[in-house]
Amino acid sequence: MISTSTIYSVIYDYLVNKEGIKNLDDQLAKGIWDGTNPTKTNGGVLALIALCAALRDDMRRKANKAEGKANIEKAMRAIIKNAPEYQKSLQGAIIIDGKQYVCDGYRAIRINTPIDLPIPPVPCTFDIAGHFAEAQVNAVKPLETPSLGDLKTHIKLKKAENKFNRGKNAPIIMWKFGRDLPSVNAVYLLDILTAFPDALITYSTSHAPLYFSHTEGDAILMPFKLS
Repeated sequence: MISTSTIYSVIYDYLVNKEGIKNLDDQLAKGIWDGTNPTKTNGGVLALIALCAALRDDMRRKANKAEGKANIEKAMRAIIKNAPEYQKSLQGAIIIDGKQYVCDGYRAIRINTPIDLPIPPVPCTFDIAGHFAEAQVNAVKPLETPSLGDLKTHIKLKKAENKFNRGKNAPIIMWKFGRDLPSVNAVYLLDILTAFPDALITYSTSHAPLYFSHTEGDAILMPFKLS
């Protein structure tokens, strides 16, 4: 059986040396073709580029899984996918001083050892490292870290209730840490705890970012500003 890497190499070589696509590395690194179905392009070179991107993504996922980083990758991809369309600089992973960051404006994850993820299509000007530094210093009061089981059950129950009572106008599912304590988007919290299930969670005020500390890295999550 021909390996994925061999098929990738053949297609890559054809596109660069036969079709003259000199910026293929840049397109693949920036994830321009990520998620594009090769069968739904106009065929020809476009289909081959999309196939090349899909093969590259498959190899990336297998490599991250082999290194035990599958859950971290899953969480970071969820954040990248949720980045607003108008914020191109957040649509990928950023490396600063050897650490890798992803952010969608509501939550962010930083890991100590970078994994293979696409980079943003444009340079990031957002001071993401500064926000981590500020949260790390200010968030000193502990919060109880929910178990993944409790959090998943809560989300499933609320989704079922919302579907029955409100249909498509269902509200965002919240996770309340307690009276006079922060409330956050439960799905966003689940993504972070998928990456760092035993993270230590701290906060400063009910309106300030929550800070998650873990041996693999850290994260921040914006709470709801409830009246």
